[in-house]
Amino acid sequence: MSLQGILVVDVLGLLFVLWIVNLVRTGRLHTGYAVLWLVASGLVILLVSIPPLLGLVTRAVGALFPASALSLLAFVFVFAVLILFSVRLSRLSEREARLAETIGVLEMESREASRTAEPRDARPSRPEGDGEAASGEAGSSEPLH
Repeated sequence: MSLQGILVVDVLGLLFVLWIVNLVRTGRLHTGYAVLWLVASGLVILLVSIPPLLGLVTRAVGALFPASALSLLAFVFVFAVLILFSVRLSRLSEREARLAETIGVLEMESREASRTAEPRDARPSRPEGDGEAASGEAGSSEPLH
């Protein structure tokens, strides 16, 4: 890869790292995911910045061109991240279903408890001797009969 290509990839990689750090700083990216992206960015910067290392990786994966090796590694990385996110999404879906079921059971129990408590609590109670509170009129001093 040419010096210009190496510099472009390094600058883009550093911008990507700064963006990830900013996302973590503002609370929009979980730290665990940030580590994953920072490690991947660091590896790409390292591979591109050291041409003999990129040549070694190119030969190790059986590619003819360094760009092909980087593309293959990027594909494998994206595929692994998709699987990771699918697993996390599946866990969250199961958790959501359990929470919805629990909320439904609690609501049902709450309704049943309020139905059984209604006959006792259905009678309105009036405080004795407090005409103002019972009548609802602020200026009235007459007791209700």
